[in-house]
Amino acid sequence: MSDTSGGVNELDLINIDPDTGKLPPARLKDVKAGLAIYTRLRDADATSAINRARLDAMFDGEAPYDPSVLKTTGQGSRTNLNFGEAQRLLDVDLSAFVDLNTSLDALVQVKLRHGEPAVRLEAADVIGEEATRTFREWPEFHSSYLRLCTEFIKHGAGVVYFADDRGWKFRTTGLGDFLVPRQSPACEDGLEVAASRRSYMLHELYDFIRNPEIAATRGWDVDEVRRVMVQNTTNTTSASKRFGDWEALQRELKNNDLLQGVENTTVSVIHMWVRELDGTFSQYAFAEDNPASFLFEKRKQFKSAEQAFIFFTFGVGNNGTLHSVRGKGQRIFSHIQTSNRLRSQMVDAAFLGSSVMLQPQSERALEKLSYTLYGPYSILSPDVDVIEKVVPNLSQSMQPALDSVESQLARNSDPTSTYGQRASPYRNELGTEHDIAVSSRLTGATMNLFYASWSRLLREMLRRMVTTADKSDPLVKDFYARCEARGVGTDLMKAIDHRATNAVRAIGEGSAANRLLALRELNTIAGGYDETGRHNLRRDITTARVGRDMTDRYMPTLPEPRATTETKIALLENSALLEGREVPVLSSELHGEQMRQHAPALQQMLSGISSGQVDPLAALPGVEALHAHCEAHVGWLSQDGMAEADAAGYRQLLQQSKEIVTNTRRKIEAMQRKAQEEQAAMPEGGQPGQGQGQEQPNEDTQRKMEAHELSLRMTQEKAQQDMSIKEAKAGQELAITDAKRAMELEGN
Repeated sequence: MSDTSGGVNELDLINIDPDTGKLPPARLKDVKAGLAIYTRLRDADATSAINRARLDAMFDGEAPYDPSVLKTTGQGSRTNLNFGEAQRLLDVDLSAFVDLNTSLDALVQVKLRHGEPAVRLEAADVIGEEATRTFREWPEFHSSYLRLCTEFIKHGAGVVYFADDRGWKFRTTGLGDFLVPRQSPACEDGLEVAASRRSYMLHELYDFIRNPEIAATRGWDVDEVRRVMVQNTTNTTSASKRFGDWEALQRELKNNDLLQGVENTTVSVIHMWVRELDGTFSQYAFAEDNPASFLFEKRKQFKSAEQAFIFFTFGVGNNGTLHSVRGKGQRIFSHIQTSNRLRSQMVDAAFLGSSVMLQPQSERALEKLSYTLYGPYSILSPDVDVIEKVVPNLSQSMQPALDSVESQLARNSDPTSTYGQRASPYRNELGTEHDIAVSSRLTGATMNLFYASWSRLLREMLRRMVTTADKSDPLVKDFYARCEARGVGTDLMKAIDHRATNAVRAIGEGSAANRLLALRELNTIAGGYDETGRHNLRRDITTARVGRDMTDRYMPTLPEPRATTETKIALLENSALLEGREVPVLSSELHGEQMRQHAPALQQMLSGISSGQVDPLAALPGVEALHAHCEAHVGWLSQDGMAEADAAGYRQLLQQSKEIVTNTRRKIEAMQRKAQEEQAAMPEGGQPGQGQGQEQPNEDTQRKMEAHELSLRMTQEKAQQDMSIKEAKAGQELAITDAKRAMELEGN
């Protein structure tokens, strides 16, 4: 069977034992088998590599004709230009992808499994915003993202992968450095084996084995890594010297590094993923040149292919296989080459039409050919004839063909409006919307395909960041610190529903015109939004005009979370409870949202009673009713593990409330007993000093007098306590001042 087909049957992978039926512990036998598989995959990809190199050359500005052929055939002076149309189309498409990354406050939309809706929504927003900030603070994020988009646009397929099962930082590559068997489906789960080549700088390799004991437990062969760092390093352009590595050759031509480039000191390493028979993936790493053993080996490291690598494919090709997928480069290659040749011919024709054609009558006349100016006269050497020529009409010969090529190129790259260039300049809003919708149709389809994989990548990055990432990583440490400062602890991190987490889609799908059009339409129905919704809409409009970084200067985010129906219900309950009426607590209520409204009201009443500003006798029934209502809410809230921190804070408030209510109740009862004793000690028929004919106060008046007296006494006691505290504080400050002065005197 031929080795060039690269099918799975030719890969040296161990199968099930035919005698015992047992599964092998690992399908990859040793490093020699891994190197053999990589070599077969690379050889099988040679033809595809040549095609990709041709497309890269077109985008890099390579001329349409081979200069050496023109020179050999005597056409060295012929115009041979690449007019940069392909690069311009690539830049236009990349601008939309850059907008997706830069126009959003949060790249990822997080979902939580547990907790009340309001709490989940607020915590999810915090995690999404802080995770996005962490992603963007990674120095290689933007460059890796742009390379991914470039591969996706040019060749229709980009690949991201993770170096291990712990880190959240991904690597980007294309099909030139990520090899899979031929006829593999255009999805990760359909692969049996995959291999990727990467050049590591020495400090990157050393980071893996900085702590030899920990490195060994994670799967690294410390001795082999050290050997490779010493023997396999290079800092010269050696990639192009490998037979058949056409894409590396094209990169060196683009960078002018073919003969004398000096590169960073690197080691070429092959990453390989092998699907085991139980469906898991094992990961290996070994040197590309003369490997002695695996640099890294971790069997059954990933539960699914998505945790190891992710494909970004522009569809599924003509037959559903990865190598049948084509990008924009393939669709525009023929048109760009034809356009460059036609334009080069037009330049040649223009040179020819603007020149004077001379014909020497002999070789001697050609040798003595001269052109002399004598004042207003121009004299040619003898034996030279001036040839009359007919200048070709380019507008009738080449221009129609060039217009046809450009029109077809526009349809293949970015669909345009059916109105065409001859449309009236006076356009109505409907016509403008139609043009924008048609021109963005391909972009919208492209974005849908891109977002499908982009969501999976961000989901995996977030999962690794909150589960397996090294917490000593400065970026991860700052992420946790910022979330903690905004009230989102590790308990909420554990509640993230990673399967429901997706990428946030930018308004307008990367088009500023589409975004402004959509926001303008939303603005016409903004009257039906709540205040938070209208604020967010105004903020989005501001962002579309001035950019995300300048938005806070004009329209900061709202400090308070969005109010819900529960908020209004809780406020109405506060009024009823403070009047002393009981309100039952239902298990289906949003207890956290209710307590966010009840707790401030309870705290305000307690502060008023303690300071003497509120009549305790009149306020006590309402405070007791509100206290009992809050106790019921906190009881239900304590059963939610995600709200344990909030419940603990509310329990402290209830404990304080209980103490104040109990003390106030005792004081009132004591004063009532004292008043009863004084009344019992009065002589029958009146109070001391009271005339016989004076009328006795009724019960209501007596109760008001007792409440007023109680309030005065509590105010007096509070004032005395405050005075004692101030005196003690003043004495303490005076003692500290005296001590400092004594130390200064001793020092002098």
